Amino acid sequence: MSDLHFRLDVRAPEQRRIVVSLEADRDRLAFAPGVEDAADFFLPTWTPGSYLIREYARHLGPVHAIDATSGKQLRVEKTTKNRFRVHGLEGVARVRIDYWAYAHELTVRTCDVTTEHAYWNHACILLWPVGKKSLSASVAVDMPEDWTIAGGCDVVARPGRANYVLKDLDTAIDSPFLAGLLHTTHLEVRGVPHVLALDGVDGARIEERFERDVRTVIERCADVFDGSFPYPRYTFLCLFADSGYGGLEHSDSTTLLSPRTALAGGKNYQEFLGLLAHELFHAWNVKRMRPAELWDYDYEVENLTPMLWLAEGWTAYYDDLICRRAQLVTTDEYLSIVAKNMTALWSGMGRFRQSLADASFDAWIRYYRPDENTRNSTQNYYGNGALAAMMLDLTIRKSTGGARNLDDAIRALYRETFGNGRGYQLQDIERTLSAAAGTDIAPLLASLTRGALDPDFPSLLAEFGIKLEPIDRDRPYLGFALEGGSTRVASVTDDSPAFFGGIAPGDEVIALEGLRATSDRWSDLVRSVAVIGKPLRVLVATRGVLRERFVTPIEMPRLGVRLAIDRNASEQANELRIGWIGADAPAPAK
Repeated sequence: MSDLHFRLDVRAPEQRRIVVSLEADRDRLAFAPGVEDAADFFLPTWTPGSYLIREYARHLGPVHAIDATSGKQLRVEKTTKNRFRVHGLEGVARVRIDYWAYAHELTVRTCDVTTEHAYWNHACILLWPVGKKSLSASVAVDMPEDWTIAGGCDVVARPGRANYVLKDLDTAIDSPFLAGLLHTTHLEVRGVPHVLALDGVDGARIEERFERDVRTVIERCADVFDGSFPYPRYTFLCLFADSGYGGLEHSDSTTLLSPRTALAGGKNYQEFLGLLAHELFHAWNVKRMRPAELWDYDYEVENLTPMLWLAEGWTAYYDDLICRRAQLVTTDEYLSIVAKNMTALWSGMGRFRQSLADASFDAWIRYYRPDENTRNSTQNYYGNGALAAMMLDLTIRKSTGGARNLDDAIRALYRETFGNGRGYQLQDIERTLSAAAGTDIAPLLASLTRGALDPDFPSLLAEFGIKLEPIDRDRPYLGFALEGGSTRVASVTDDSPAFFGGIAPGDEVIALEGLRATSDRWSDLVRSVAVIGKPLRVLVATRGVLRERFVTPIEMPRLGVRLAIDRNASEQANELRIGWIGADAPAPAK
């Protein structure tokens, strides 16, 4: 018998609301401090995996409460931004709380109700008794009779109604649901059921090999962790629309958002499978094995950790590597992805000013709140963390002659921390990495994560028969970026020609050397008037005032690079490379 009883109604899409009712026996609640006849309820402010206070309470409608037996109205007081206090509980055996949540935001962490579907995260809609995380909850969903439903836990459904049980608050936050006119496929992989619930595909074509490719990705993820799965069942909740992209991990499920055209093949198809691999990999790395600071979640405040370079960065490294192992990208395509990450790393000064550990700690105030100065003040622990993981992986492979790699380290870290019911700390990471490498790897780890990030890629990649070839070095470099579709300056790189020339974010570039600047011809204009070493006259509008600036272009810094296989590499280097990223297999049949 559950402690809490929720009812969700998604049958009125024109109202863009999820109507919620909660009933609970008084003896299941905790009295508010210093108040004998009142209990507090709260709504989470964030969702694990998305490290930003989202203020979900802003989407709640009026909250009302009654004595569920007599129907007597009870007073509800809002005590903080996300807490509600129900008064007058003395003598009340059972309380009922009614409210609704606005649901018109199609992201992986929010709620959305239309005539075709309803998607919800419980963090956005379930008021929970304060101090009672361990309470169980039953949920009944009223929905259109022709809908089906899929989610992160077992559900019993019949036309117009679905029921499921959440064993505690952590399970509730970790179990999103999707209902609607779904295209559902069941895959059994190594004896474990996996469900693909596709929503919003409509008339878009689905690549014939889609199910086979998903199966291969699932298998390659499991191979990193001894080939087994940590869950009894897994569900992919796939939201397809005309635009949007992202994913959010859960223990037994994930939500993926992508343009519906991604299913038809090509580059977008590869990116979708990479996203799927990333979120599935999180079932091991983050949802189970995670930093000690995130072991027990507090859903009302920021949960700070300096380890997102592992939680997200290593996962970002593995998602591309898994697609390569699954033969979903060629070696050239994989090396192109790595080169793109390098270019992104080199394009920002923030990597010299904030370590990966500090960038992880500041994710709540920096990564999820980017501005025009972000590239100068911090770094991306996803892409840059992936490059740090690559350096660790290649170092282990090199030091052991290819006998061991990062798989061995992450496997041991998973076993020694999550396997013993605890989160990991820095010394756990250092120990498992060093054991895999057969040498002390702590100094390398420190250089990658606790200081400026400037790895020696060329030397290490050369040991794997891969060379870095600069590209576009003869292009004049100005050091600022424009907003899409305009000539307004979006950002200026510190210590660049634009920086020293006085160009500022928000400036509108009117002309270069007296020639009118337009967004559609910008590259052609720069190519025709900019000369390395020669001052360039730039007319800008700065907060409504025309100003003339002078910017002296320089040779393109180490930004553009291409990774290529060195055909003159030694046999040992070739063996190490093939052990890392394999050799291309024949293209799969269409």
